[in-house]
Amino acid sequence: MYKMQKKGFTLVELLVVISIIALLISIIMPALSKVKEKARDVLCATNMHQWGLAVRTYSVEHDGYFPPMGEDPVRDSAGLVWVTYTMQHYFFPKYLFRLDEKAAEKRNNILFCPTEEFHRTLYKGDLQSYIDNGLIGYDLLFGNDAGPLSSGGGYEINYTLPTCPNALNWVTRKKMDGVYSRAPIIGDVLQSDSIGIGPDIWNLWGVPISTHPDKQKEGVPRGGYFLFEDGHVKWYKGIDNNGLNLHGEIGISADEGGWLLYFALPGIR
Repeated sequence: MYKMQKKGFTLVELLVVISIIALLISIIMPALSKVKEKARDVLCATNMHQWGLAVRTYSVEHDGYFPPMGEDPVRDSAGLVWVTYTMQHYFFPKYLFRLDEKAAEKRNNILFCPTEEFHRTLYKGDLQSYIDNGLIGYDLLFGNDAGPLSSGGGYEINYTLPTCPNALNWVTRKKMDGVYSRAPIIGDVLQSDSIGIGPDIWNLWGVPISTHPDKQKEGVPRGGYFLFEDGHVKWYKGIDNNGLNLHGEIGISADEGGWLLYFALPGIR
């Protein structure tokens, strides 16, 4: 009787199959990475839309004013003064979200762009306490004081740079629908570690400083989202650092103690 022999893969056939699988993976992985990147970008824009609704609602109920920022000293019955943070304790709970003790652990935390890695890494393990004490993962371009701030939500502007001469006016405005109503009110954190001497540094300890980093270009931002007073959110592409080597849409706006901040937008002064 004739007995059929089972035939296995030859070494050559096995190598061919492995090569085909490797080729397919090399084709699919970049596409999946792009899809993931796009999904995180969309979530960032969604966060800003929610901010826009909350800020506008607050403004309507408070005679056109933006939500307050900075410190709010409160004296208790024993005469001790405790510092609270107005955004965290007055605006967020009623207008943006219910305080969540686990907020810091969530990738979709509304206070942070999903691509924001720097603060998540810097304050790993204790991020929630920093959030409770004023840390916000977006640039709030309203309600700031012109001088140094020690509380969350705002930042010190030492001087404005030529690419955005009205930056100080943008970030210190207190009411909606004023002279600078065309300027953004919230933006992605787009910054480099530099004092204007030598090349900009876009990452520290291997972690991108800005949101939406292009990891193929040393963490230089691919661009960023900006929220406007009327509630619309718009993506602007790339960074322009005075034309030195980057020629995107978002220009340098201010210097904050060595951090170069980018929120100057084309056509808005």
